[in-house]
Amino acid sequence: MTDAELTSRLHANLIEFKRLQAERGSLRHLRLPGVEAFALPAYQDAHFQQVLFTHADALEQALPALDDFYRSLGLSRWRVTLTPGQLEAKRVLAAAGYKPDFTVPAMGAWLKDLPDMDMAPGVPVEAVDRMDALVEINVKTYGPEWRDILAIWQRPPPRHVHTVVARDGGEPMSCGMAVDVADTAGVYLVATAPEARGVGLATAVMRGLIAGARARGCTATVLQSTASGLRVYRHLGYRDLGAWEHWVPPPPAPGT
Repeated sequence: MTDAELTSRLHANLIEFKRLQAERGSLRHLRLPGVEAFALPAYQDAHFQQVLFTHADALEQALPALDDFYRSLGLSRWRVTLTPGQLEAKRVLAAAGYKPDFTVPAMGAWLKDLPDMDMAPGVPVEAVDRMDALVEINVKTYGPEWRDILAIWQRPPPRHVHTVVARDGGEPMSCGMAVDVADTAGVYLVATAPEARGVGLATAVMRGLIAGARARGCTATVLQSTASGLRVYRHLGYRDLGAWEHWVPPPPAPGT
């Protein structure tokens, strides 16, 4: 049970998470052999445009189609995600003029290796079906531009995901979501309202997500972390899987 296996599970889980987002709403999806591209045309930031691929040969074959896809949507920047050790893919991207732009920490754990996750004393945590609290907390955390992006989770019919909220003073103040792919729970959209940080709510949410994953028979849990979340995840027993690199294309030539 290696880090490479957890990395592979995170990659597959992230693709499924993106597919769920693209089923309805504004996220555009291009599927090619071994390559999946996702775009939000309303946003120019490369963060909102992502390419995921299974092997370097598929990526190399897809580069012209990816260029056409994004530029037809009025986008000049997008990111191609590389997991650790994909040296041939780096060569392919460098030859096409792409450059590394930013990295995101990846983390994972085998559930059998994690301690039992009792809820934090005094912190009410519950599983919820409605996604309103998750959307509102993430908007508070990351900004109003995320409302349109996250509204997809509020539209019927409900998706088969698992959402947990932690309450402070009776109000939901922290949240997170798990998406199961086979027996792996991918964790997404963990956020705590700014006014409720520093009291353990995110830890309580994660304990709830982990306990729920165990109850569903999952064997592993994976996620991508913000810099501020690393301490929480490490404390819970997640291990670092290395930084995932995101490469962006060269700027368009003048006049194009």
